[in-house]
Amino acid sequence: MSYAAQIKGKAATLWHIQRVRRMVREMAGAGQLALITVVELDCKDPSCPGPATQITILGPDLVRRNFSIHLPVHAIRTADLSAIRT
Repeated sequence: MSYAAQIKGKAATLWHIQRVRRMVREMAGAGQLALITVVELDCKDPSCPGPATQITILGPDLVRRNFSIHLPVHAIRTADLSAIRT
């Protein structure tokens, strides 16, 4: 794999992470002061077919909410984030 292809893959992943962060911020009503992290991890569950996405919301009240979605970050859609609604 060429260096340019590696950079292109990382840029695409970063774009999807930012897209999911925007959707989470909007759906959770978190506001600009909340810290939202989106991380794609290898899924440890044997029934999970591939990578999973972990989402953490740390609000200004310092309450942390964690969510795991058993999909890669590029495959997450609005319907997959239904558990995040407040």
